[in-house]
Amino acid sequence: MLAYRPSWRKVKSGSLLALPQRPYSVDIEAREMLPFRVRLVDGPQDLLRAVEIRASAFARHVPSLGASLSEPEADDHRPDVLLLIVERKADGRVLGTMRLQPNTFRPLRVEGEARLPFAYQDARLFEFMRLGVENGIAGRMVMAALCKAGYEISFTAGFDYIFAVGRRSTSEMYRSMHFDDVFAGATVPISYAEGRLHSIFALPVSDADRRWRSSNHSLYSFMARTEHPDIQIDYDRVLSAFGQP
Repeated sequence: MLAYRPSWRKVKSGSLLALPQRPYSVDIEAREMLPFRVRLVDGPQDLLRAVEIRASAFARHVPSLGASLSEPEADDHRPDVLLLIVERKADGRVLGTMRLQPNTFRPLRVEGEARLPFAYQDARLFEFMRLGVENGIAGRMVMAALCKAGYEISFTAGFDYIFAVGRRSTSEMYRSMHFDDVFAGATVPISYAEGRLHSIFALPVSDADRRWRSSNHSLYSFMARTEHPDIQIDYDRVLSAFGQP
């Protein structure tokens, strides 16, 4: 398994900036420019734009939940939480968003829904929350880019597991990405999704690369073998929010 080994470089001010180690076991073979940029939400206006696409995405499947998500949630304002936003280069239109929520200072939201098995106790956990993208083929590429950014952030910040909850319609996505079904098929009512039944999934960060590579996952080339300069993450902010492992 890969181990977290941060690297650093000095800048003129004398401070240290993170140069994250790649979490993959293969070399970069290609460089691809995307029609959009992925970055961290920065400021109230960004947050409102992220909330708008989030509400729209959830409303497609659960209209009442989409309506309830039309305003920022309390967790959106936490200093230990970060949000990703995806903007189309051509016009700045927001195409997707995801919230990155750790258990660094308080339990994950999902830990309030069900007692997790012993293997996850005392581990550094990281939850993908409120993933929302535009519909269609472009949305699938946006989702892949969000997952890549989220995974690389979780690795750099030294988390042990990525958690996500999935409805019946979205659970297959997490299974296809080789997340483990924490409760082996049993579902749990999720209070922050109107009590609807969801499966709970976990991915061991240190084993993700091996799982994707050994299964020849269709996204492995995108994730591991391709450099994407348009995924622009401020790792100073990441380490400030999540702490250093």
